[in-house]
Amino acid sequence: MAEEMVPNPRHAQLVELLKEVQSRAHEVGQAYQGIYAAMQSAKVWTGPTASKWTNEVADRHHRLAQLVRQMTHAIEDELHRHPAMVTRSQADLIRHQLTGRP
Repeated sequence: MAEEMVPNPRHAQLVELLKEVQSRAHEVGQAYQGIYAAMQSAKVWTGPTASKWTNEVADRHHRLAQLVRQMTHAIEDELHRHPAMVTRSQADLIRHQLTGRP
């Protein structure tokens, strides 16, 4: 008789992690927007040092967005490695690996 199939705990954990990253992506995307807009207005600070700092803010903004995309892709890749359903004994083993408890 075939063993009962149940949800894969690792798959479920990765789905939740991906949802969390995706929900925070907008927040991350806005992280430097206010600062950058204020600096671009030339009402806050001007001059060569201000321009250099504004460029650094823009670079950090782009780097942060790139890191979020890389993290999202890494989670999606890992998610594809784990089936949504596994046998009950496989699920028990996975839960043990995730928690360190039987």
